[in-house]
Amino acid sequence: MLKGTLTGFILLFFSFYFSQTDSSSFQTDSSSFQTDSSSFDFSKINEYKNRYKVNCLEEKITDNKGNGFEELYGTRNCRTILYGIAYRGGGNNYYHRSNKRDNKNPLPIDGLNSLLNNGFSKSVYLYKHNFKTAPPILVNDQTNDTLKYYQLGGDTESERDSILSFVYDAIMNKDVGPVYLHCWNGWHQSGYVSTVLLKQFCGFNNQQSIQYWEECADRMSRGYSRIRKAIRDFKPIEKYSISKQISDSICPCYHNKRQENIEEVAKKEITDASKDNLKSLKVSIKYPSNVSSLPPTVSTFLDEYAKMLKKKSFLTVEVGGHTDSKGSAEYNKLLSEKRAKNAMNYLIKQGVNPKQLKYKGYGEKNLKNKCADGIKCSASLHAINRRIEFKITQISHQINFENGSTKINNKDRDILNDIKSLLSTNQNMNIEIGGHADKGSGTEKANKEISLKRAQSVFNYFKENGLDMRNITYKGYGTSRQKYHDQRDRRIEFKIFESK
Repeated sequence: MLKGTLTGFILLFFSFYFSQTDSSSFQTDSSSFQTDSSSFDFSKINEYKNRYKVNCLEEKITDNKGNGFEELYGTRNCRTILYGIAYRGGGNNYYHRSNKRDNKNPLPIDGLNSLLNNGFSKSVYLYKHNFKTAPPILVNDQTNDTLKYYQLGGDTESERDSILSFVYDAIMNKDVGPVYLHCWNGWHQSGYVSTVLLKQFCGFNNQQSIQYWEECADRMSRGYSRIRKAIRDFKPIEKYSISKQISDSICPCYHNKRQENIEEVAKKEITDASKDNLKSLKVSIKYPSNVSSLPPTVSTFLDEYAKMLKKKSFLTVEVGGHTDSKGSAEYNKLLSEKRAKNAMNYLIKQGVNPKQLKYKGYGEKNLKNKCADGIKCSASLHAINRRIEFKITQISHQINFENGSTKINNKDRDILNDIKSLLSTNQNMNIEIGGHADKGSGTEKANKEISLKRAQSVFNYFKENGLDMRNITYKGYGTSRQKYHDQRDRRIEFKIFESK
């Protein structure tokens, strides 16, 4: 009884302490460590190598559903970053055997206990949602080991420095257990933080780092330019330097599976980032059979979509839900509507303006292959049809024309370049560039003329910059379609007649 009361007091004390402490204070005094490998204790490294029996970065200890190594149940997609020092993965909530909950939660309690019992000293939750459901510290009553649980996104310099400090502490202090760095799925954010550690402690270059991140993420990694850029931007920090002998002992093997020059791809990606982001709005996102709630893959990808849509506020997008042909047409129509609506509501929850979104369920109407009723198809072929798709339905940008002017300013040219990239990757869209005028000045005839010239100036801008204009026309509406009833009606709108 006394022992339980004491443990409860310790938990309460640390819970209060860590809730009152800013993450920037979780720094280790790295000057107290020695990088001389002659005094380095390799026993911890060998212990964890033998325990998990994985040799290379791409190998998993636990799989996507949290299985594969029962002592680490509660984690998912768990991989080694640095032997005995740092591991990455997700929190197994969505696929948990019992008490399933929304995937966007920190580790379940059995996952935390698994880490504690495996000697981990720290776990870091790499997102900002729902962390309040997790304890800040766990204590093993039998060994008095502790597991401290932090919430650090890893995107800011101070957060990265805290994580580097934790890992450096685990490298140089044999009594400090490994660090588990996790996001929801164990793919994107944990992959990014892992590349920081690999650049810092294993000498990875940009090409290796980006390739590693892509190969250990899910297949729907298009649109994640921000992560690739962050990987390239990180430079190793002197105060966390280690010797080559230590590096060789803690860094797993890594197989180069691709031959293309990732660095060249990365350079092109920066140059054409806006094109990539807009282009990715046409991606189909697959769903499991008979599921309308958001699986982990979908919700993670929608986070990136939300960021893009918030930046591209001139876009209006339809979220379309689709099903395979199994089941009745009526049931499939309802299922597809639920898929689309859930995805739309999720985007709104992430801060996308509701006016930018609408949804529609198509059921089994728009199959992507031959797998209609009465035709025998494999499970993988049916899976292609279970999806949500994004269709751009309107492009509306407020160009700040001066009174009586058709000149496009530099700021608007930047956005028109984004729109041009979008149009160049969607050849099936028939576009009308509509010019508009406000009623504040000018006659009806003059406003009609100026609106036509404004539309023509945008048309000519696209044409002069190499856009194929075969499916693009322009028209002036004068003041007939007022939207704001002020000078903002000096605008351009892009009407989409067809989008596939």
